[in-house]
Amino acid sequence: MILVKLLASQILFIVFGGFGHALLYRQNKSHIPFWEKWSVIYLLGLGSLGFCLFLVGLLRIQLASGVIVILACLAGLGWFLLSCPNIKTFVRIPRHLIACLHDLREKVRTWSLVEIILILGIGGIIFLQFQYTFGLPLMGFDSRAHWALKSKILHYEKTFYSESFYDSERIHPQVRHPLLIPLMQVVVTRMLGVYDDRLMKLPFFLLFLSLILFFYSELRRYYNRMTALFFVLFLGTLPLLSSPMDGGITSGYVDAPMALYILCTMIFLVRWLEQGSFVHLSFAALFAIFTMYMKDDGIGFVASGIGALLFSLLIFKTTSWKKRLLSLILFIVMVLLFLVPAKIYSYSLSVGKGEYFESILKLDSIRKNIGRLPQILSSYELEMLLNLPHWGILWILLIFSIVYNVKRFRIQEVLFVGLTLLFYLCVLTVVFIVLPWDLAQFFAGSLGRLILHMSPAAVYFIALLWKERISGEGGPSKIPD
Repeated sequence: MILVKLLASQILFIVFGGFGHALLYRQNKSHIPFWEKWSVIYLLGLGSLGFCLFLVGLLRIQLASGVIVILACLAGLGWFLLSCPNIKTFVRIPRHLIACLHDLREKVRTWSLVEIILILGIGGIIFLQFQYTFGLPLMGFDSRAHWALKSKILHYEKTFYSESFYDSERIHPQVRHPLLIPLMQVVVTRMLGVYDDRLMKLPFFLLFLSLILFFYSELRRYYNRMTALFFVLFLGTLPLLSSPMDGGITSGYVDAPMALYILCTMIFLVRWLEQGSFVHLSFAALFAIFTMYMKDDGIGFVASGIGALLFSLLIFKTTSWKKRLLSLILFIVMVLLFLVPAKIYSYSLSVGKGEYFESILKLDSIRKNIGRLPQILSSYELEMLLNLPHWGILWILLIFSIVYNVKRFRIQEVLFVGLTLLFYLCVLTVVFIVLPWDLAQFFAGSLGRLILHMSPAAVYFIALLWKERISGEGGPSKIPD
């Protein structure tokens, strides 16, 4: 019975994601690979159901199981109605799945030995994450005392206006943090009818699995199978991402899920730059919004991405650049509108206001603490280049790829991704400059998890940098010689 309830909770996410996917693609006739479609549906469903529950909670409606089911039924009805013109395709999902499995069986016969090794490696990583999900409890301090405790309060008290949220003797004092992760978790626990800190980690595992499939589908647009599998394995084996502790995907921390949603945002923005489809920009906006609802750091990432987009559009003034600039303005408006509810809730709280950042983000604070910059840059070097147990050769390979493929920055998509990572690192640097804490102590426990936000996007950036040399494709937008 527990297994049935657990599967039912995941179906709720799929229903919400299916409705959003059908809504955005209702007039788009382009072919979407089967595995990509369903991975994006799940990724979209996690964020959209969590966001809807936040809006419901904001109205002081209790987050009971019945409310969640009603929302899912409405989303399911919307999905059905949007799929009516293509109802035959909707009904034939099992047949499509069988066809995909048949195609997979045919492709197996063409796998080379190297590809088999890469696939076994990816399968091993997925199996390990599955074991970490159900075999290990939450062990990190923040995962238990911050994120999981909030989901526990939501499970039992069904509201985030409970006094338990503001009891400094009970909960970690970062009251104003976004609530998307605890809301995702409470969907599972409410459907189970019991609070279980292992079973509620299932969305983290399925998020990782969906991202693996989506990332592979993206890479296959311009790489052969072996190269795409290599980059997927490289992403999956990043030590800090795959760890069951210190912020890894199944650790209960928010950092790895946020990093994966950042990667989704980057992929859809790159597709928009390449193809100009407003559908891709809409997906990017939704994933950017979910990123901001996971952690306030997401706002810094989205601002960095917008700045990089604006810069790249001004540099690459193609025939349609004014139309794309208008689309970017709509993207910004959409992101800001969806951010308003979170800020209304955050600033309505009578406690927790500025406990850590009260009036510190000022030019005067930056001027007073600018002497910290050498320490910060030195910490970046120690963490990103020398901390091999955290990153392996990721950042060393990235630097080598940039130097060796520096001409690739004449491609609009490459410039955009590179600038986004650079701008986000600058945002983190400014935050570190004004922090009212001892940096050495703070970096010892948190720097790795903050750098983790950029790491999946860094793997994607490396793939883009080598795209022309390995696949022979240069991309659609180049600066003229």
